[in-house]
Amino acid sequence: MWQQLEAVQRRINAKISGDPQCDWIAHLKATALAGRAPVAECLSLCCYEGAVERALAAQDIFQHCVAYDVSEGALRRARELAEQAGYGHIEYVQQDINAMVLPDQHYDLVVARAALHHVSALEHVTGQIHRGLKPDGILVVNDYVGPTRFEYSDRHIQICNAALKLLPARFRRSVSWQRIGRVGPGAKRTSMAWLKLAWLKLRNGTLFEAILRRLQHASLRRQGGDCIKETVPKIVGSEMAVDDPTEAVRSAEILPILQERFEIVERRPYGGTLLRPLLDDLAGNFETDDPVAVELLEMLFEIEDALLDAGELDSDFVYLVARPRS
Repeated sequence: MWQQLEAVQRRINAKISGDPQCDWIAHLKATALAGRAPVAECLSLCCYEGAVERALAAQDIFQHCVAYDVSEGALRRARELAEQAGYGHIEYVQQDINAMVLPDQHYDLVVARAALHHVSALEHVTGQIHRGLKPDGILVVNDYVGPTRFEYSDRHIQICNAALKLLPARFRRSVSWQRIGRVGPGAKRTSMAWLKLAWLKLRNGTLFEAILRRLQHASLRRQGGDCIKETVPKIVGSEMAVDDPTEAVRSAEILPILQERFEIVERRPYGGTLLRPLLDDLAGNFETDDPVAVELLEMLFEIEDALLDAGELDSDFVYLVARPRS
């Protein structure tokens, strides 16, 4: 994924904190939590396997943390890793946050890292966060807030494809194809999901294109060739929902709904508008010290920054700190 590249991490750090070596957690401790850490009670939403809580614990952000996720399998792994690291003050709880009910004014800090873009009940969840935070409590959001279900405009796709064409073919090779010989999530679909997707593609006029793409992939497999990314696909939200109903389900509404209940005291957009779709399934090609790879990434960074500065694109990702309105 694009955010796993070290050069991208340094870029994001610089946009959030001003220092390529200072990540968002260190920045949070030095700014919004200055003089307050470790706080007594922290809540982490959609924690998955617990990387965020362990990173928070490593910087002594809290005395006690409750972390929610809907997947018991992910929580088992989170508990194992926390125990191995000696973090006995993290409590992992299975919970669909769409239905969570929080105690009144209990938490000093609520952390939503890559969480809210998976939430369908945004009004309920933001209301519960407001209820659960102490009057001087802090909500930290670090998330995707771009178009819902990644339904980018034609202009956005045009820009991404123009940038993609600047990359040499060896940097446009599908990483998933190199590893497992296929592209996309099709192997995970049930028969019913395949039927539903076929109907949606027929209705949306994308079925012929999908069939042609699969025939091309079959030919590539027979020939043992590489799958080269030629275009950034235009995503149809209803089709994407077949594979992941929660992905970016109401992402474009996150900021407006937050602003109804919270005062945003710090907002740091950090792009991703070009980089995320462009580097999807390609980022692994840039995991190298090859000077050409470094130069190409820097080129993409400059293109994205120029388009953001010109107002041609809006930042899809944001770090923000908010306080509950009275």
